[in-house]
Amino acid sequence: MIKLNIIKKWDELMSFFWLVLLAVVAVIIIYVVVHRLLINRATLILKKRAQSVTNEAVNDCLGQLSGQTFNLSSEIVADVWGKGVLAFEFHFDPAKYHLTKKQLSKNILEQKLIEYAKKNKISAYKENSTIFKVTDWWTYENILHIDVAYVLNEATREYIADLQRLDQHK
Repeated sequence: MIKLNIIKKWDELMSFFWLVLLAVVAVIIIYVVVHRLLINRATLILKKRAQSVTNEAVNDCLGQLSGQTFNLSSEIVADVWGKGVLAFEFHFDPAKYHLTKKQLSKNILEQKLIEYAKKNKISAYKENSTIFKVTDWWTYENILHIDVAYVLNEATREYIADLQRLDQHK
């Protein structure tokens, strides 16, 4: 009889242990899912805001250079560089806007973007650092592709540093 009571108590104790373990695992899973959703949502909001600011800046600067109205929408550069990288690709036909290579170059656009940021009081990740950086510039089938990074966080700053290291090894 005593042996049966001990076995019964042991079974109750093990059942309670498994129940507590299952509850702890469930709480951890719920926490991870909710945390991930909140972080992903915050990252998405930041990207959309940064994309909107960058679109306005690039369209304004290209408009100043050409004397025409630009209404380009960018695409987010692939996430292969990491989450949170605020780099956006623009593409258009410069001939459509009568832009020559003298009027539009990587350096000219970058300088215009810096002026635009100062004029509109757009802040960067760190004080006295570049706000907008033209990270890539190429033409394919007469379409000019321009990548512009909005340096608003550490991930974007590291992305630019990685690209500069890659350029040095070419």
